[in-house]
Amino acid sequence: MEILYSKLYDKYTKLKSKKLSDLDHINKEQEGKFVNYLTAAEELIEHLKSEKEGLVEQVNELRTEFSSLRAAKEKEVADYQKLLMEEKEKNEALSEEVEKLLKLHQERTSHVLYNNSKIKTVDDQFKANSNSSSIRMTRKHTKQIALEKEARSISLENEGNSVERESTPNACKETVSDNLLECCTKANDRSGIDLHESGHGNWLIQTLFEYALSMKLSLDYQAGRICLSALHGSSGKS
Repeated sequence: MEILYSKLYDKYTKLKSKKLSDLDHINKEQEGKFVNYLTAAEELIEHLKSEKEGLVEQVNELRTEFSSLRAAKEKEVADYQKLLMEEKEKNEALSEEVEKLLKLHQERTSHVLYNNSKIKTVDDQFKANSNSSSIRMTRKHTKQIALEKEARSISLENEGNSVERESTPNACKETVSDNLLECCTKANDRSGIDLHESGHGNWLIQTLFEYALSMKLSLDYQAGRICLSALHGSSGKS
């Protein structure tokens, strides 16, 4: 029995040793695999850490760049807003100036049109006055010629009767004065000359009469008619 027990024990011991050896081998393999896995995990962790640090650094750089870009854009936007406000103010000022210029242009245009119409009216009036003045001058000239003819006829008639005037000077002078006064009055009545507008014609007639009669004549306008007075130079009689 003891021999059987000892054989069984030896066999058990061998099996146990083999089993332990197999377990030890398996444990070593598992330990090696675990160590390898742990090493790989640590390497991966280190790689991820370094990559994370790189990414964090990139993120920080991007944040810094974004902040600088944002600040630049905000500054640019502020500058653009300032320029926009300045341009808006300039446009408003230009609009006001344009409105003022348009208003001034309209006022000048209306003033020019008013002046042109006024000048045209004055020109029309001037033409009408010129035409009427020409007509009046023509009428005056015609009337003056008629008066000169009357004066010449009277002068010739007085020259034909010079002998009779020498014999009866006082009566002749009175007759001639009356005839001259009546002639001038009738001529003025027939021609319709305005006594205040026919000064040149009266002066010419007066000169002719003074020359023909050798007397100083003077005319006076009273109640729209001519009053004639004659003064003899040598005798002083009138």
